[in-house]
Amino acid sequence: MALPKFEYLAPKSIGEACAALAANPEAKLIAGGQSLLRVMKFRIMSPECLVDLKSIPGLRYVEHESDTLRIGALATQTDVLRDRVVIKEFPVLFEAIARIANTAVRNSATVVGNICVGHTASDPSAALLALDAELLVVSTSGERVLPIAELFVGHMTTALEPSDVVKEIRIPRPKSACGMAYLAHAGRGAMETPLIAAGAVLTTDGKKCVAARIALAGAADTPIRLKRAEKALVGRVLGDELIQTAASIASEDCTPDSDVYASSEYRRRLVAVYVRDVLRSASKRIDERDWEK
Repeated sequence: MALPKFEYLAPKSIGEACAALAANPEAKLIAGGQSLLRVMKFRIMSPECLVDLKSIPGLRYVEHESDTLRIGALATQTDVLRDRVVIKEFPVLFEAIARIANTAVRNSATVVGNICVGHTASDPSAALLALDAELLVVSTSGERVLPIAELFVGHMTTALEPSDVVKEIRIPRPKSACGMAYLAHAGRGAMETPLIAAGAVLTTDGKKCVAARIALAGAADTPIRLKRAEKALVGRVLGDELIQTAASIASEDCTPDSDVYASSEYRRRLVAVYVRDVLRSASKRIDERDWEK
C-alpha cells in the first residue's frame, strides 16, 4: 500500500528539528519509521510533513550511569537488546522488545519512536511504565523531563507538544532486591500486537514487598498502571495467594473495550491470568540474583 504524499525534512540538529516542527504544526517526527509509516499506509495518520532525525549526530546510544540507564532517540530496538546492562538488570524491557515483530524490524525501529506513537498495545510502553521511566524532551522552549506515566493521553495520542523532540529515555537502575518480568498474549502469532500484555517490577527488603509496579498494555485507551493491585502487594510477603488476590483486583479494575480481535470480557480474563503469571515470574527472579554483589 502506497504512502500518502508528504514533505520531507532532514534537520542537522535537535534545535533545527524543533524549529521545523514548530513551523509545520501537522508535521510528525520519524526515526526508524517502522511504527509511523505503517499507520500512514493505512491512513490512520496522514501528516503533511515528516521531520527525519537520522541526520542528527549523537542520538544513537544506550548508556549507563551509576543510577540511570539512558536510551537515545535513535537507538534501535536491537541496540537495546544487545546491551549487557539491559540483559542483566532490565529483563522486563528486554522481554518486551524481544517480542516485537522480527529481527529486520528491530534493526531499524527505535524504542523512542515506538512509545511516541502512543499505541495502547505498545510492548515497550508497558515495560517502561513498570520501570517508572522518564523522558528528556527538547522543544523550542528548552528542555524538560516528562514522566512516562504522563505521556499517554489516549489511543495514538500523547502529551507531546508540536515542537517536542524526545531526546532520550531515562530509567532508574535497581539498587535492592528486585525482580521483574514481561508477558504478552499475542493472539494468532508471537509477532502480533498483544491483546493483553503485562509488565511487573517488584522490590523487597528481603522478606516483604516494599514497592510494586504493574503495567498493562491493551487493557484501556492507553498503557496503564494497576495502582490498587500494587497496593495490595506492598507490606506483605509475596506468595501465591497474595499474587492471585492482586491479579483478581487487576481484572476488576480493568474495563477494556470490545473490538474485532476480542471481547471486553475475554480481555478481562486475560488480565487476571497474565498479571498472575507475570507477578509469579517477577517474584521468582528476586531470588535468582545475588543482590549482595
